[in-house]
Amino acid sequence: MLAPLGNLSVSPYLRRRLLAVLVIVGTLAALVVQAQAARADSVRPPRAYFGMHDGSTQAYDTLSYGSLRLWDAGVTWPDIETSPGVYDWSRLDALVSAAQEHGVEVTLVLAMTPSFYGPASTLPPTDLSAYADYVRAVMTRYRDFNGERGIAAYEVWNEGNVPTFWTGTPAQLAQLTRIVWQTRQQVDPGATVVGPSFAVRLAGQRQWLSDYTSQQVGGRPVWRYYDATGLSLYPKATYGDRIGGPEDAMALLVEARRHLAAAGAPADQPIWGTEVNYGVTSDASAATPISNRRQVANVIRTYLLGAAQGLQRMFWYRYDWGLVPGGTLGNTLLATPGSYNEVTPAGDAVVTAQAWMKGRLVGRHGQAPCHQDVKGTFTCLVKHAGGVRTILWNPRHRVRVPVPRGANLVQNAHGVTSRIAGRQSTMSVSYLPVMVNSPH
Repeated sequence: MLAPLGNLSVSPYLRRRLLAVLVIVGTLAALVVQAQAARADSVRPPRAYFGMHDGSTQAYDTLSYGSLRLWDAGVTWPDIETSPGVYDWSRLDALVSAAQEHGVEVTLVLAMTPSFYGPASTLPPTDLSAYADYVRAVMTRYRDFNGERGIAAYEVWNEGNVPTFWTGTPAQLAQLTRIVWQTRQQVDPGATVVGPSFAVRLAGQRQWLSDYTSQQVGGRPVWRYYDATGLSLYPKATYGDRIGGPEDAMALLVEARRHLAAAGAPADQPIWGTEVNYGVTSDASAATPISNRRQVANVIRTYLLGAAQGLQRMFWYRYDWGLVPGGTLGNTLLATPGSYNEVTPAGDAVVTAQAWMKGRLVGRHGQAPCHQDVKGTFTCLVKHAGGVRTILWNPRHRVRVPVPRGANLVQNAHGVTSRIAGRQSTMSVSYLPVMVNSPH
């Protein structure tokens, strides 16, 4: 805890400086999100930023996206290595080939431990060389597959602070991280290594992230053994009387960054949002359904805020999410479960988000590309060849805002476009984003 200023013997100048620090520390979470986002005051999201989970390969027929994270897709370590030194590449080959055909970058998660190598799938193998051999086999096969790169990135493990996936220690997970790094250096230097992903919704999970990031392996900080940090950005299902949403996910990102910095990780190390959705409960029960309009809003706001925060990838979980008793684990679905050719309005919103974000997100007058005003209204600015798109929403209230200068068209989140009357000075904004175009 910070000592009260009255207990400190400091100069007036230092007292003013300390007061300023305390004001910053006490800033509301929404303003912290804005301040952190300022690190990305100008960003052009690459196609690979728009990521997806889809083990069905049917999303290619209906959506356009740039990267695929293979998890819960039937290609874990024991799915591939069926007995010591014996590999079944058939499913992974098919998934990688499909991604190549559509120009989609692949990330493979290198987990879990086969039963013949250890006491549990959530623990490291008894002999760590077994993991090194598996990683080497995968990287060797997919560094050049079908005449081109097959897998672009390798993630060390999935959600290392969730007991469903890992029950070992931070030190043991750090050892596996170095193995992946060393193997990459030897076999496929062109591949990206992503550290194990971590859930960050709970304080204990964020502490586990700190404990891992603080590890030393071979005399070096563990964060030197990966190119990007992976975070699962699921917020809580509810906060008081409201459901969790994209702004809550970004607040978790801010908290995670604080823990990473305290553990010594460099501020400029890239972060990937390896999983995100909403309504996910702690006991994995069915999420409370929300309206199509809310789902559309979740998709657009998530991709916008993530990019403005400087995330390099945002993987939506997931396109082909199956049913659980009573519903689905998440409340925002891109396709109808069991009928993946039926894209939902939220699925269409992925396309809308990409269209609105085509260009460069920019900050003006010292503000972040997506900034929030005193009434809670978010404004995102995207410069493009024809002018500027202003994207607006207020997650809590319906408000009236000034029409952006020079605006001629407004498009709602469902793609319906209308012309702005020349004498119109204000417009209504709600939780559902709208895009206003101002030509040069």
